[in-house]
Amino acid sequence: MMKTSFIPKRGANRSEMKGMKSQGFTLIEILVTVFILAIGLLGLAGLLVDGMRNNQGAYLRTQASILAYDMADRIRANRAQAVGGGAYDGFTTVGASTNLPVCATQNGGCSPAQQVTVDLAQWARQIQGVGSDMTLLPGGQGSIQFDAGTEMFTISVQWDEVVREGDANEQIAGDNSFFLNFSL
Repeated sequence: MMKTSFIPKRGANRSEMKGMKSQGFTLIEILVTVFILAIGLLGLAGLLVDGMRNNQGAYLRTQASILAYDMADRIRANRAQAVGGGAYDGFTTVGASTNLPVCATQNGGCSPAQQVTVDLAQWARQIQGVGSDMTLLPGGQGSIQFDAGTEMFTISVQWDEVVREGDANEQIAGDNSFFLNFSL
């Protein structure tokens, strides 16, 4: 008997050549793919939200450190009034006046005692966001303490921040405050 070879029709595809029919994707395969893609996108969205929250927290800590070092520089610049704690000790921005004294706008400037009032008022304005379109620290509060025993100033700045969770869902405490210790 003589064997003849199979010659496919012009335009036939491989599956037809093997005798199998092409089926395509089923609805279940498409649903599983969409489900897996959705889970991945939800995870990505969660990472994006956590990253933005951490970025905002870092921004607020940076602003707090800038404000604390600004006040430390003001105290060092007015050393005559700062010695022994001086007029800066015990100050808090809670309920503090943000009105600048008249000497702040005069050509003659302020005396060292008046400069203390200017320094404290300007610092309170910065922390509270007075006179600005933008508050640097939401719910910001600042305080200055002097320890006569160690002759150290402590400047603390606190603000309101969304509580973040760490590993194993523990709360991260003390993430919304900055403390600066320095001496003259």
